[in-house]
Amino acid sequence: MTPRREGAPWRLIVGTIAFAAWASPSPVGLPLAALSLLAQPRTARGWGVALAAGGPSLAELLLPASDALTEFVRAYTLLVTAALVILVLLHRPVERFPPLAIRAGLVAGLAAVVLARVVLGPAAWEMLHWEATRAASATMRAWVEKQPQLFGAFEPVVRFGSDTVPAALALQTLAGLSLAWQWHQRLATASLGPALGAFREFRFGDYWVWAVVASLAVWVTPVLAGLKVTALNLLVMLGALYLLRGAAIVLAFSGALGITPAALAIGAAVSTLLIVPLLLLVPALTTLGVTDTWLEFRRRLKAPA
Repeated sequence: MTPRREGAPWRLIVGTIAFAAWASPSPVGLPLAALSLLAQPRTARGWGVALAAGGPSLAELLLPASDALTEFVRAYTLLVTAALVILVLLHRPVERFPPLAIRAGLVAGLAAVVLARVVLGPAAWEMLHWEATRAASATMRAWVEKQPQLFGAFEPVVRFGSDTVPAALALQTLAGLSLAWQWHQRLATASLGPALGAFREFRFGDYWVWAVVASLAVWVTPVLAGLKVTALNLLVMLGALYLLRGAAIVLAFSGALGITPAALAIGAAVSTLLIVPLLLLVPALTTLGVTDTWLEFRRRLKAPA
């Protein structure tokens, strides 16, 4: 087993707070508890981590749900944790965690879809989509009440939010499992495998760029209109990953130029407050991430002059 990492986990703390502001903390807490138990804790600290992470998460998942979509998401969270446990047991010690997290998400997603069809019937997708539309409408209505000028964006935002629930759930899964794995590295007496690499080195298979091309082709081809929602979800998910890849490139180059991560964080916060720079920054970072497929900016940075 790999010894746990030392040092101040402030990046993990900030990341976890940001995740909790975006989604339920259960996709972090429940997998963390499962990983802690898989590491076979022999101290009060180990059992305390498992109890502190898993207890509240499990309690939240067992609360009465107000709608079918909430039930679906909670069931998916349990399934993805179970899938992660099985995969870790099969591949112990874990050499690379990201592929395992992706497989856990795919297995849990398929199982959740089958379960929803069994419980809700053939109209399961329509029912879940309607629940997502209702939730997005309620959220957007609250925004419009505060900012009436947003009324013109009401319908497209609601449609986009309800159509891209699968992509949001997939991204929450990857983020939640990654945070759980990194917290496991910090808190376990001995971990189940190596920690994730530095964010500045974040990348994924270059072949995924062709999934972007295929999704765009589906989006602009009228005869394939029935696949538009699937293509949209793939574009949103990959777009977010390429955005992160672009941000990792910026972080790598800023480090080489002596710019601190704190300065970059302040710049990102200012861009978030100033909507126009943010609207320019997001596509710029995404484009940078996509073009890294061919230009390999970080490899060029490391190459001797």
